[in-house]
Amino acid sequence: MKKYIFLIMILLLFTGCSKSEPALKDDNSVEQSIIEEDNNKVVSENNIKDSIDNLDKKVNDREGKIKSPLTGLYIEKEQLNPRPIAVMIDNYYKARPQAGLSEADIIYEILAEGNITRYMAIIYSSKPSTIGPVRSARPYFISKALEYDPLYVHVGGSPQALKDVKALKMADIDALSCGKNTFWRKRHKPIPNNMYTSYEALIKEAHRRKYKANGNFKTLSFNEEDTDIEGQILKDIKFPYRKNYVSEFRYNDEEKLYYRYINNKPHRDEVTKIHLSAKNIIVQYTNTKVIDSKGRLDVNLIGKGKGFYITNGKIMKIIWKKGSRRDITRFYDLNENEIKLNPGITWYQIVPSNLKIIMN
Repeated sequence: MKKYIFLIMILLLFTGCSKSEPALKDDNSVEQSIIEEDNNKVVSENNIKDSIDNLDKKVNDREGKIKSPLTGLYIEKEQLNPRPIAVMIDNYYKARPQAGLSEADIIYEILAEGNITRYMAIIYSSKPSTIGPVRSARPYFISKALEYDPLYVHVGGSPQALKDVKALKMADIDALSCGKNTFWRKRHKPIPNNMYTSYEALIKEAHRRKYKANGNFKTLSFNEEDTDIEGQILKDIKFPYRKNYVSEFRYNDEEKLYYRYINNKPHRDEVTKIHLSAKNIIVQYTNTKVIDSKGRLDVNLIGKGKGFYITNGKIMKIIWKKGSRRDITRFYDLNENEIKLNPGITWYQIVPSNLKIIMN
């Protein structure tokens, strides 16, 4: 802090000493010149004071806090959990609204069978008392979950997904092999759209299974301050997966956030009632195809592809790259420079390359 004040004082000193002698003028001109100079000095000093006050506020706001690896936000140390949790969340219409999404750091939305999407919530800086409804695993969700070395939470899964969980030696917490103290069904929704859990219950189960306490993973880069991108203005974006499954984000200029809607209605958390929002939205186009009679999908998340980065009311084209299932997916501008995200919640919309997205 002292360094900033010292630099400001030096600037003021040189600014004051660098002025040349004024040319001779009549008394009125000289008096006016003095008034203007004094006014400019007051404005300059006020601007410097404001800068110092803002810097003080930022320092105080961040004092004793740590930067969350998944959001770039400064949080209290005790908020950060030892290991991320990746939870499969149901999005069948009978499962709505969902609990725990408002407390997630990152949310993925990807298609499952029948053009119905499913979510995966990455929870790292909160401890939700209610999470769900929890649903089954899919191989491509596993490819994303592996990027966080998480506790992977689900209820069963496709045959290939269950093989992958075992082969990849994931820290697996499957409701089908847990007791009622870890997962439970609620009567306000029908089976199978009513399986719930909590952070506390999952941690107890992880301890019982003797999974390592801490995660080991790489992260994306974040801007230290909120930063606008070079791109086109985007106030609204819709993902029309199918009837009754239209995801939408609408931009709020004052808050500089995108608020989420489902079928033209606010998407709210079941427990907190919070209207879900995102600071960052990443759209990732993928080659997607049906692979069996059940309608299961292959979503190719390895390699390279196109997409969009959306923040602060603007959208820009990007390129995504992922070398292997365990590698982190990184995102680049069209000049191959890795992008930085703004501090805040990120929603990933993983979509088929032929999905017709509506933008306004």
